[in-house]
Amino acid sequence: MNQIMRLNPLKRISELFYEKSSLKVAILCTAIFGAYLFLVMTRQATGFEIPNSNIKSLGMTFGFSESDIIKFFQLRTEKMLSAYINFNLIWDTIFALIYGVMYAVWLSVLFKKFSRKVGIVNLIPFLQVIFDWLENYSLGYLADQYLINGTITSYMAQLSSYFVMIKWICSGLTYFAIVLGIGFLFVRLFKKN
Repeated sequence: MNQIMRLNPLKRISELFYEKSSLKVAILCTAIFGAYLFLVMTRQATGFEIPNSNIKSLGMTFGFSESDIIKFFQLRTEKMLSAYINFNLIWDTIFALIYGVMYAVWLSVLFKKFSRKVGIVNLIPFLQVIFDWLENYSLGYLADQYLINGTITSYMAQLSSYFVMIKWICSGLTYFAIVLGIGFLFVRLFKKN
């Protein structure tokens, strides 16, 4: 069994989260998430947001077309597009890691009693993180390409859209797992009473 654990790094990471996670750690991670969202993300987004626009960032939509990306870029100045690139490559990349850890901690707390049965379910949030990073880098690449020559690559635009859609599907899986974990928690509480 120890040999298997040494060979499977995901299992080791999952077990580490189960071992180190507690309600206090989950609340602390949630506080860090909230503080980063309101103190950093909202400020950094102001550099490229257009007031009264229905699309604040391409990553907040469930997919988009090449023409949507071009329209998004055309409405922004060079300075705003540079801020958008910076936002995607730095600030949103950090944010993804923060929410990934927070959700993994919450899932670890909720499923700790069942960790042997559910395995690495607590690592589901990191799928969202990976696709968020792929989205960030592809959108940053497209914005940079647009700044250089005023065009974007169709293939990369489509790939970016797929990354965004997969990110949101993974987000749905994370929320489903959290709701399931809360359900298990209530079942355990009722059984005790």
